[in-house]
Amino acid sequence: PGTDSSKRSSMSAYIEVDFSEFEKACCDNVLIRSTEKDFECSDGLGVFSMSLDDLFQPVIVYGACVFQNKETKTYLYRSKYGNWVSGKSLGKIKKGALIRSHEDEADKFTRCCPCMVERFQVLSKGKWKEDDSVTIQIRRNKLSIVI
Repeated sequence: PGTDSSKRSSMSAYIEVDFSEFEKACCDNVLIRSTEKDFECSDGLGVFSMSLDDLFQPVIVYGACVFQNKETKTYLYRSKYGNWVSGKSLGKIKKGALIRSHEDEADKFTRCCPCMVERFQVLSKGKWKEDDSVTIQIRRNKLSIVI
């Protein structure tokens, strides 16, 4: 019996990357939004703030800072394959993932901060599909100065 080459060719090819060196994100807060009113992965949207540990140091997964949406309890993190993922299970690319970055291989491994991502995919019916409605913006903290 031969191998099932059609099954193998339909699987995504991933390259695991060594993220042994930490790269700090340039942003403390980012906003992931969609222009679609009935966006199916709405838990993957919202304001994400950099997660800090008990010593007020950034939480790190695969060499990059982790962000969290406090309202939806969703994380934004870099996967072991270099994608930025918005999902419920920290560090996972499949389990709990809702939205992920999807950029050319040459570009995606240089992204130390999710604000640099330009293209996204959304998990729909078990498959990743391109979604041009998803964007990410830098979210600055509001500062009030009383005079």
